[in-house]
Amino acid sequence: MSEPLRSPALAGTDDTTVAPNLSPIAGALAGRTVLVTGASGFIGCRLAERLALHHHARVRVLARGVASAARLARLPLEIVRGDVTDRDSANAAAAGCDTIFHCAYGTSGSQKHRAWINRAGTRRVLEAGAAAGARRIVHLSTLMVYGRTADGDLDETAPRRRFGNAYSDSKLDAEREAMRWASTGRAPVVVLQPTAVYGPWGGVWTAQPLAALAAGRWILVDGGRGTANAVYVDDLVSAMLLAAVRDGVVGEAFLVSGPEPVEWSELYRSFAAMHGDPDRRLVPMSAGDARELWKRHRRAVPRLPGELLAAFRGDRSLRDRLMATRELAALRELASAVLPERLQQRIKTRMGANERPPATGDNELPILPLSPEMIDFFAARTRVRIDKARRLLGYEPAFPLRRGMELTREWARWANLLQPPRG
Repeated sequence: MSEPLRSPALAGTDDTTVAPNLSPIAGALAGRTVLVTGASGFIGCRLAERLALHHHARVRVLARGVASAARLARLPLEIVRGDVTDRDSANAAAAGCDTIFHCAYGTSGSQKHRAWINRAGTRRVLEAGAAAGARRIVHLSTLMVYGRTADGDLDETAPRRRFGNAYSDSKLDAEREAMRWASTGRAPVVVLQPTAVYGPWGGVWTAQPLAALAAGRWILVDGGRGTANAVYVDDLVSAMLLAAVRDGVVGEAFLVSGPEPVEWSELYRSFAAMHGDPDRRLVPMSAGDARELWKRHRRAVPRLPGELLAAFRGDRSLRDRLMATRELAALRELASAVLPERLQQRIKTRMGANERPPATGDNELPILPLSPEMIDFFAARTRVRIDKARRLLGYEPAFPLRRGMELTREWARWANLLQPPRG
């Protein structure tokens, strides 16, 4: 029988247990009526937990359905059923709220539909928050609003650019909308721009790397010396709480990352070690060799026979089963986070149902090829600066990578995401 949940999501009875840097604002949110959108997701749910259990706020969440809010059911909070893009739903959820945390984003449907949710949902929340007279709206954006970043330091003075990815470009539009409302005095908005968020219940930067490393060997581009700007989920939540109560920060945007950037090799070695035999699951490779592997991989992919291709396109259940395989699922989720949409579509087309990543020997895990765009992403050495958040918010991340990964490993073991030790 599986052991009961002892996740860091429930650590301690006082928020200072997981965020000692928050002691100066202890009690600041107690008794406030707080709305969290996107509370059924990774970050929003952790935020709702800490607001309800540690800060004793009156928490309200907006959810599309009861099933999507299953993790929230055990918490002392109010669940309002509705859609963030619906004006009436947003107004009803925001009514009487002192503080609003907007974490919702599009997670289903086409890329175009998800992008529309990001834009329309943000606009509805801003309208609803202004109508309710909220004292603070914390809008969760992303590092990706800076587009493709150059090597070296990056801070909030850098220009925002389109990335070509439906998610990041729509988040850029949403951030600009939020900042317009703040600059014109229509709503008291603070924007946070987190980097790669990992931790218990995480997807793109937690469950997906674990799934990829269970299915095959991960390429460490240039030996993994590229810069990974990662932040543990509780540190991000701490920054959000500070943004909700600090004076003099309305209309500001803040990059939020961990104590120090690390190399991708350290991040992925931490994930690989959770499965055991990390050396067996990681392949150091130059960027040039990784590109050559991708080219060979593309040439080796046979064309699908016409009957199978027709079935793949026409039989939705078959397509869903094939696209849900571990190899395709892991790479698809990561690609959706870092690649332009046109390239995602091209890769999706080429990764046929009968394609398998190449292996290099008997009983070895296959190497998972990376596209040229992903190779560039993992080779980059952009160092995100959090000086502004430290100075104005009083933000001080409490989870270096080693500690964050220890807690993530505990959850991953409980969630049955780790492979059993080799006999």
